[in-house]
Parts: sequence; C-alpha cells; structure tokens
Amino acid sequence: MIKGKVICVNDNEILVSNGYVLSDGHNHYRLIDKKYGFLSRFKLTRRLLRAEITSFYTLSDGTRLALAKKGIFRRWKDEKDFIKICPIPRGSKPLNLCIPPSGNIYFGEYFQNVDNLPIHIYKLNVEDGSLEKVYTFSQGEINHIHGLFFDKYTNRIWAVTGDAEHECIIGYTEDEFDSFVEVFRGGQEYRCCQMFFYEEYIIYCTDSEFIENSVKCIDRKTQEIRVICNVTGSVIKGGQNGNVSYFSTNVEPSQVNMDKKAHLWVSKDGLHWKEKYSAEKDIYPAIFQFGSFEFPHYETPIGNRLYFSGRAVKGLDGNSTFIEI
Repeated sequence: MIKGKVICVNDNEILVSNGYVLSDGHNHYRLIDKKYGFLSRFKLTRRLLRAEITSFYTLSDGTRLALAKKGIFRRWKDEKDFIKICPIPRGSKPLNLCIPPSGNIYFGEYFQNVDNLPIHIYKLNVEDGSLEKVYTFSQGEINHIHGLFFDKYTNRIWAVTGDAEHECIIGYTEDEFDSFVEVFRGGQEYRCCQMFFYEEYIIYCTDSEFIENSVKCIDRKTQEIRVICNVTGSVIKGGQNGNVSYFSTNVEPSQVNMDKKAHLWVSKDGLHWKEKYSAEKDIYPAIFQFGSFEFPHYETPIGNRLYFSGRAVKGLDGNSTFIEI
C-alpha cells in the first residue's frame, strides 16, 4: 500500500498527494491555499468539503496543473509550489480539463444549478489564469457538464452533459467550440462521465442512480449503440492509456443500484471488460463521499501496472495500491 493518493505516474516518478502536499519521494510540492490546504490535512474535513486534488496534468513545456477545491493551480517547471491561478467561477471544480494537441485548455461548468442557468465551456489562459467563454448551453438546456474528452481518431472534442431526461447530451466539436454537434440527446441512457476512444467505436459508461448502469459501445459508422456489459453502480472516475481503459463504479445507493462495494474494471480493447478489484464502502455516510476508486494521470504508456487510490472504501481510503493488468 502507498500512503496517499497516486496523482501522476511516468518513467521517472510516482507523484503522491497527501492533502495539498505532493511528493515524489524526494521533493515536496504544495498547493498554496491557506484555507483548504489546512482543512485537507484531516480526513473528515477533507472528505466533507472535497478539499483534495482531483485531477493533474502536465503540459508540453513541463508546466503542471492541478484541479482542487475552488481553483486551478499551476506550477512552472522550475518552481517549487503550485499557485492558484484561476478561481472556479461557479461550483467547486469541473470534473476534468481537456487539452487537445493545439495546447488549448478547456473545461465545462459543473455545479448544482438549481435555477437552470446557462452553462459555459471555458478556455483557460495558463499564463495569467484568465478565462474565455467559448461555448454556452442556453438556460434550461442542460444542468451541467460531466466532461470534455479529446478523440485522437477524429480530432474532435466530445462533451457529455446531464442530468435530467432532456439534459443528457453526447456531442462534439470539430473546431474547438466555434460550433457544436449534438449526436445523442435524451434520458439516462445517454448520461455519462467517461468516454474511451477506439478506431472503429467509442465506449461510454452510464452514470445514473435511476437505471441499471452499463458499458455501451457506439459504432462510429452507423452510430448504433449496444450494451457491452452491466455494472452495479454509476461510473464517474476512469481513464484511458493507449488501448487500455479503466473505470470505477460508485457506491451510490438507490432503488436500482444497491451494491455496497466499489468495483474496478479494466479492458484492453474497450469490448472485453474484467472486474479486477473491489472494496466495501466505509462506515461514513454519503455526505463524506461515495465509495469509489480514483486513477492517476499517466505521462508514459501504462505497461502492466495500474495504480489507483481508494475514496471512502474500507482499507484503502486516502491511500493507493496497484494491480497487474
């Protein structure tokens, strides 16, 4: 077991976070945030307030970005600490950043949006932290954005949204949000947070408390959708490295999804999935987070070892381990 959350893996280092402090075993780097940096030191306040690093990215020039509570943090290649360059306009933080080959950095708004306000997609200027609105979903069109994902086979950026029946969209832009194409819109069958791309098809996983969740395949030529397999919880966390895709189910009890374990699934082609690990939800209620597994940012090919960390699960909460794949 590794103490802390594995955030980044490459040939030279495994970067681990404990609260707002990251370490490669020799060097330590802090995210500078007086309030949440302090609260992240304690398990229950970290979980209650979501005061943690959730995503990590390395740019082509060596600059590193971290997503954490209420902000995007930047560390220049030769600097010691991560500085908050961009407060999040609305909500705690987006679910991910999308960085296509152009080097532009995009994210979509993610917050409760009880008033059905317009929802924006932003482009981040990493130099000064400024934001530019590049696309807006009109009032009442969607609730929020679940993720933006680059498809290397078509050079498209795909966007997925939620949550109600008319708000679940799977669509793409071919011109970095000068325009947007809706491919699917409808109910919970299109509600997702993870997409995995292959030459002939696209895989996505549903994220719903109202239906039995599943892994689905979109045929690129016909746009027909078929179910690959069913899973026992909603899917929020996941990733892809080459042809290897992986995700975690959430312990998010509902009348449909009643499993008390989080499950980790892996595939080497998107079509054949194997459950590789599971753990029970811990004793704390859902307000202290759903049980799940989280995955690091890989800067090199994944090889045979997949690292992951536990969140709100017995025996692995806030710590990491790996499996052979």
